[in-house]
Amino acid sequence: MPATDADIARLEQRITELEVKLAFQERTIDDLDAVLRRFTTRVESLERELSRVRGDLADGPPSTADVLAALDDEVE
Repeated sequence: MPATDADIARLEQRITELEVKLAFQERTIDDLDAVLRRFTTRVESLERELSRVRGDLADGPPSTADVLAALDDEVE
């Protein structure tokens, strides 16, 4: 049985809907990839900072002079 014009129109509509869904999914994937890349960069930065802080703590408690110097830097 040959396809009718209505059948062809219905198939074209389904294809169009699938193309729209695919485009939306591609955009969503790209957006999520960008967010994940920024998150990864931030986590790596925080890991470096944590490592630095742990290194500072391993060296022992800061001297009073170091604490006062750090406070002075924050005030400026």
